[in-house]
Amino acid sequence: MPSSYPGLCGDCAFARVIDSGRSTFHLCERALTDPRFRKYPILPVWSCPGYQRQGPPGAPPGGGADDKLSG
Repeated sequence: MPSSYPGLCGDCAFARVIDSGRSTFHLCERALTDPRFRKYPILPVWSCPGYQRQGPPGAPPGGGADDKLSG
């Protein structure tokens, strides 16, 4: 597994990849409205109470709970 593996952020509906040209970051969009989440979490993320698996293209985020969800 590469050292840049993001863990849960890799397929979370609320994670966005930000490429600055020199570095790549994973932005947690939940952090924009909920202070419990870090804007740029330390990767890899193995446990997250806000994780929701990304659905098919065009589907709204938060399609349902996932077995990776833990508090």
